[in-house]
Amino acid sequence: MSIRGNKIRGYFRLVFIVLATIWAFLSVFFIGILPVKRYPWRLRVRKIWSKLFVFILNYKVEVRGSFPKDRNYLFVGNHRSSMDPFVCLAYLEANPVSRADVRNYPFLGKGAELSGIIFVDKESRTSRTATKEAIHKALGEGKSIMIYPEGKTHAEPLTTTFQKGSFDMAADLGIPVVPFVIEYKSIADYWDHTDTMGVHYFKNLAKPRTYVRLSVGQVIQGDNAFSLLRQSQQWINEEIVRLREDWGGLAPAKAAPALNSKDTESAEQG
Repeated sequence: MSIRGNKIRGYFRLVFIVLATIWAFLSVFFIGILPVKRYPWRLRVRKIWSKLFVFILNYKVEVRGSFPKDRNYLFVGNHRSSMDPFVCLAYLEANPVSRADVRNYPFLGKGAELSGIIFVDKESRTSRTATKEAIHKALGEGKSIMIYPEGKTHAEPLTTTFQKGSFDMAADLGIPVVPFVIEYKSIADYWDHTDTMGVHYFKNLAKPRTYVRLSVGQVIQGDNAFSLLRQSQQWINEEIVRLREDWGGLAPAKAAPALNSKDTESAEQG
């Protein structure tokens, strides 16, 4: 199809995404004034909205394993695209940790906040502290948390450095960890921040279809945060390799930027 046809598809889908988002916002808002248990009903609405999102964008999702529901968990996964949460939340029930700027999106931001999504501004120490407190509180209340411990999307072949904070809380509260992997058949679907977020979103809206694999690992238990982190990251890396075996293998590793003379001098001095 022509570029013009792709754009028409993208705008057409955008209309349906907006309508589905307005419906979800109104639903979680009115649940707040009804005499029902708000949290589980809002989770259901968010799950339906996520499934609608996956359907509208024609994502072909192959799920391996299943997310446990018998108690609360810390769900941790790799991070490839800004679309990851929409896909994941179609299959699991948890409070995800999201970028703070999502709060400003019309309807989506407020609806996300009402449904339990936790926002973090990584540039603000105060926000990071508040986020940790919110995660600890939610886990203590018996709610599950979904987090991408790498902190941002990238196009590296395997995972980058995992942040330890959420594993500390899981170890402290005795919350089991469940690792998962999300992989896209096309490496071009990874968001390495070369494109702006708007361009990245619209590319996904305009594509005819997207092939995705979502794999769920075994429950990991323990009271040592480093052990929980290492076991989770090891399984995720190994599963990425398995999932990509018949998809052309891993993405090529990015070369480290070369140091200029000033950087080299600073490194030698410190």
